[in-house]
Amino acid sequence: MALADPLAVALIGTGNRSRSTYKPIFDYLKPWVKIVAVCDPVRASADEFAASIGVPAFYDLNELIAARPMEAAFVVSPIPSHHSICCSLLAQGIHVNVETSMCSLLAQARAMVDAARESGAILRIAENFFRFPFDRMMKLIAADGYVGAIKRLTCWQDHTGYHNNSRWIHFFGAHPVAVQAIAHTMPTVGHYQLAHRYYESERYRAHFYWFPDDALVIDHAGNIKSMLGRYPRPGYTELAGARGAIVQQAAPGWQGVGEVRYCSEEALAAGGRHDISHPIVHVSDGRDWLSSHVDLPGRRVEYVNPYQLGAGASNRRTYYSAAVISHIVDFAETVRGLRQSEYSDEDALMAMVMEVATRESARQAGKRLTLPLTGELESEAALRAEQRQLYGVDPLDIEGMLAISYPRP
Repeated sequence: MALADPLAVALIGTGNRSRSTYKPIFDYLKPWVKIVAVCDPVRASADEFAASIGVPAFYDLNELIAARPMEAAFVVSPIPSHHSICCSLLAQGIHVNVETSMCSLLAQARAMVDAARESGAILRIAENFFRFPFDRMMKLIAADGYVGAIKRLTCWQDHTGYHNNSRWIHFFGAHPVAVQAIAHTMPTVGHYQLAHRYYESERYRAHFYWFPDDALVIDHAGNIKSMLGRYPRPGYTELAGARGAIVQQAAPGWQGVGEVRYCSEEALAAGGRHDISHPIVHVSDGRDWLSSHVDLPGRRVEYVNPYQLGAGASNRRTYYSAAVISHIVDFAETVRGLRQSEYSDEDALMAMVMEVATRESARQAGKRLTLPLTGELESEAALRAEQRQLYGVDPLDIEGMLAISYPRP
């Protein structure tokens, strides 16, 4: 619903993502948010962006906080900067919606959540992946019960790490209770993923997450960008139900092809191979993702996208802007007390715990770790030392990290 008093927001960071993903949807978002300032230490970038939308530019976060034209902020800056920026804003009672990944270190994530609790401000992480069409549908289909209880979810060659961790938390509506992981690196011929990303090796990761009620996620991937002939994204995802499965596999473009597979009584009596398939249909007008549905016996399970840009749609993936709008509206309505978020800061913190736990488990040759994590973690200490050497300051030093200038690719 539109807000009677749209949220006054400062945009922190005016780089590529702000320009390509956020700026094109600002007009559509006016019923929920109004951008009142931008802040970026790169003056030319801040000035150009501010002039293009008619708001003042700031070049220093502390100066922006002192002026305080906003009640909330979108933090769209490099990941290593998230902790220092968010904690500075939250300490002043300014609500924060920060891009993924949440931050670099688990200690930083915990500090961010603590800062929100101490000030009473809302902290949300701008996670999009569980808002994509297949994820919207797989949750609805699972709730329908057609394929029976789903106790195992396998994902291959999509996106291990923070994004997928968030997907599994959202799907099960719960936090995992244990983690196990292995990793393997192999040499390859030299190749470019992007013009500035050259590789001579490939790292494969296999993550195992145990959720409550005896549910298991198996999430694994190597080269997800399809170089060297690997299986392309969105990979293969299979949700195993007691009587069938929900499946998505790769197809041309970014959006996969999905179906619901079901075993009739005859199939169950003859080997259990599925004999009925219901396609998951994603409807688009060429600009916007309009809806997704699957026709099951006697009913349609459907998700209708409420955020359609019309002629203003610009992203090459028709559903992507809708996912971004969804997390922004969620944030604005949560701040105004109109809803409970789909994805809370506690969920975001758990996604960080999951990532750190898989790193720790792999470091310990696949040891199973019970969650939540406790004690000193070798992998966390190693990453903190690495960042201290890189930036010349402890990554938990808020003022020290605020002074860092991060290069743009």
